[in-house]
Amino acid sequence: MVLFIASASRSGSTLLDLMLGSHPLGVSTGEVRRLQGFVSRDRQLLSLEEDYPLTCSCGKPVGECDFWKEVERRFGTSFGNTVFKTRQKRIWRSVLMAFYLSGGVAGMRVLAQAWPPLRQEVGIGLNCFRLHQAISSASGASFVVDSSKSIYHYMLLHLAAPEMMRLVVLVRDGRAVAHSMTRGPRARQWEKSSLHPFLQASRQWALTTRSILVLSRRTRPSQRIFLRYEDFCQDHMQVLRQVAERWGLSPWEDPIQVESRERHIVGGSPSVRFEKSPGTIKVDNSWRDSLEPELLEGFERIAGKLNRKLGYF
Repeated sequence: MVLFIASASRSGSTLLDLMLGSHPLGVSTGEVRRLQGFVSRDRQLLSLEEDYPLTCSCGKPVGECDFWKEVERRFGTSFGNTVFKTRQKRIWRSVLMAFYLSGGVAGMRVLAQAWPPLRQEVGIGLNCFRLHQAISSASGASFVVDSSKSIYHYMLLHLAAPEMMRLVVLVRDGRAVAHSMTRGPRARQWEKSSLHPFLQASRQWALTTRSILVLSRRTRPSQRIFLRYEDFCQDHMQVLRQVAERWGLSPWEDPIQVESRERHIVGGSPSVRFEKSPGTIKVDNSWRDSLEPELLEGFERIAGKLNRKLGYF
């Protein structure tokens, strides 16, 4: 079984991945769709910041990590020669997501038989599911947590193995997300537009979140769960109990209280994945004191209605 976390960036997916993977029968993997890029250390393929560490969370390069070497052996094919992430442009992905929304898994599989480009994309999903199986085999885990975030990537996995996928939709207050996306080195990605970076990030958050909410409908209610980052920070054990009850898992021990196992996570927030223990969990509400009224008014025009729909006022 694969627990896939779909979310916008800066929404706490790495922390949730780590917590879910602390279950005795689970394993955290991070953003495994980026694995080929980590193996080849290709920043262009990874689309990450220049100072982002290209190592496994154990501190070793993926190609030198004993865990990932064992996973590769069980996978049976070189990671460096295997595609785990789409290279199609956004407009292409939008078209395929529209087909998925209208035709579901069955319709897309029929279409893939007659349309080679789609068949190639489905093949990426199959590569990733084979990877999850190899991770499960190497770790002895019954379920794998994948925090690749992209709902398009989840779609490919869902097409490959619909019965094995479980979808965790994770949301966070869009104002907090947009504020986080425009701090530090991340602010450089918004420099080419005359629109204020916060408003650009607000648009991206709204687009990503709407896509996740809409496409998640193609997953049966019994195979998906909706979580809010703020609720997780307020009472993480209650959220973990919800996940356990939804999918028939034994209850978690408190991940903060138990000794952490060695983790082998790729991608995700460096400040979280390299920590030995999650430590104290608290909501970052710095946006409340940092954002000027005109920026908050701009967010309201762009994404206020969606934010309130998610319970943020």
